[in-house]
Amino acid sequence: MRQLVTSLCVAALGMFLTPWVGSVQAEGLDAALDALGIPTPVEEEEQEADLYSVVSGDTLWGICERFFGDPEYWPTLWSINNEEITNPHYIYPDQVLQFQPGSDTRPPSVVMAGQAAVIDDLSFDENFEPIVHFLSTTQDCALPVPFTTYKEADITLSAPSFMTRSPLEPLGTVKSSPEMREMLSFGDVVYLRFKNLSDVNCGDIYTLYHHVKKVRHPEVVTARLGHSYLVSAEVLVTDVGDKWVTAQIVQSYSEFERGEMITDRVPVTGKVRAMTLAQDLDGYVIDKSHNENLMLQDNQTIYIDRGRNDGVQSGTIFWVLRRGDGLATKPRQIDRSLPDRVIGRLVVFAADEHVSTAILTDQAREVKVGDRITSRLD
Repeated sequence: MRQLVTSLCVAALGMFLTPWVGSVQAEGLDAALDALGIPTPVEEEEQEADLYSVVSGDTLWGICERFFGDPEYWPTLWSINNEEITNPHYIYPDQVLQFQPGSDTRPPSVVMAGQAAVIDDLSFDENFEPIVHFLSTTQDCALPVPFTTYKEADITLSAPSFMTRSPLEPLGTVKSSPEMREMLSFGDVVYLRFKNLSDVNCGDIYTLYHHVKKVRHPEVVTARLGHSYLVSAEVLVTDVGDKWVTAQIVQSYSEFERGEMITDRVPVTGKVRAMTLAQDLDGYVIDKSHNENLMLQDNQTIYIDRGRNDGVQSGTIFWVLRRGDGLATKPRQIDRSLPDRVIGRLVVFAADEHVSTAILTDQAREVKVGDRITSRLD
């Protein structure tokens, strides 16, 4: 706006003082502007146009969408300012970013670090000004991670499923309910039949579950790893009779029918400290539990073929890797000589001796059974 006002004033001066201005040197014009109280225009390159001050409501995504017309430039903007921005999802007002928002005569551009070589066989006239969208810098070689990394921290995970080495023997089953519908869920009353009533008391909480399948190793088909189960609900015992146990569903993870099996309480939610394993450890995704109608879901339950015997514990981070061209859909089309790419990150929820239950906290592609995992990227 200041430039616009200045330009209008200069134009007005030009209309009345054209003969005089034509013979006056630049410093004379500056003096005339000063006498009229008009600030002297500042050359474009002298302005601090490479700095941008964050305002309330700003996000890197929104800034790049507004200035570049493409929100996907946000990783580039973050890479320039990673010393200032520790978490790209949290920027605050008055935070200063290294950034060229542009002006009336120059389009917006991200600042280039250093001078890149230019092909000298090409010539451009003085009206051409290159727009730089990518940062040229020096960095250590590493596998690119398509999502924000986080440091070791306490996180809350939820896994309404589990795996056992041997088939789990149920304590009883849900036989009946006073509810007038087939599918049962939170708040409903159920009637349970236990094999042994001697240890059942009012106030006890039990887990309801059902068997999903036997799990085999994706690379060693003869290796049987165990049995996977889905947790459907938790029930609170409200009355114990000679034959029937009355309970109420106090936590529901999915609707279920009569016939659901009963076992001792299985922890479904817990807090763990995410941490990187000290040693390199590779393995495979051996199974997963999620809604088959959805391809990409947050917080899927994933089973891996590494456990406590390998040094894995709750909170251990694993990276999911895949090779091949993105358009290859059949095994024979996959070129396994291509480099690995990171498509997901897992955090172990619970570790058994040989297998672990993990939560898929981040993903860039659909994680599949048979995908490789590794504990370290360096």
